[in-house]
Amino acid sequence: MPDPKPPAYVARSAWSAARPETLVVCCSDGRWHAPILEFVRHAVSDRADLYAVPGGPAAFDPWNSSFEEARVLDQAMRMFVQYHDLHSVWLIQHADCAYYRMKHPHFDHADRESRQVSDLRRAANVIRATQPHLNVRAIVASLQDGRAVFTPVDVKHDTNSSSLGSITTLL
Repeated sequence: MPDPKPPAYVARSAWSAARPETLVVCCSDGRWHAPILEFVRHAVSDRADLYAVPGGPAAFDPWNSSFEEARVLDQAMRMFVQYHDLHSVWLIQHADCAYYRMKHPHFDHADRESRQVSDLRRAANVIRATQPHLNVRAIVASLQDGRAVFTPVDVKHDTNSSSLGSITTLL
């Protein structure tokens, strides 16, 4: 006899029809979910849209991720901008990311951290090239004494850090 159907779960939080206006792009690593959501609610927005994929913001760069990952992210960005009235995008990288260990096995810890910061800057430049009206912020999450610490990264427009231009130009 099959198991009985479990009861429906009713969320404690009320649903809101208002659009979030903020998108957070982060890694899908489950170890970081609770700290990232806590940070987002505290410092970003009570109701941000979340785009979580391995490597998070690395997906903006088709040369670092893949053309398919960048294409899917580009489509999602277009949808968020068109239907969710975005005003800002927050890019969050985290320490000890398996995506970067897999993509760059020859890098040591310091080189991977440096690459993650470079990727945040490249992602910010790609967003500005395709959606110049968006405010772009970047964060690196690290661990200190068993706690997640979220540190801002300067991603002001830098014409020398990326020649990517628009994702759609490449895809």
